[in-house]
Amino acid sequence: MIQIKGGTKVENPRQYEARAVEHLRQLLEMGAPGQRDPDRENFYEIEGQTETFYVHLSPMSGNVVLVAKWLRQAEDCCLSAAHLTA
Repeated sequence: MIQIKGGTKVENPRQYEARAVEHLRQLLEMGAPGQRDPDRENFYEIEGQTETFYVHLSPMSGNVVLVAKWLRQAEDCCLSAAHLTA
């Protein structure tokens, strides 16, 4: 679980839409499930209901940097496609 204090700055260097940044902020203020990147220190994947955010939590400033985001694929979609072969 990853949680930030209200007022923590969320940096958006890739200029994602304001709605995505606000959604990330809300997730983090409430406490969101997150998974640490095993290859990069202070980098995490934060899962929302429809999107996954890849962020860097700065140990120096405490800021959150939104590095990337992508749509999550519904689990039932993956399960229903399990029978397909290439």
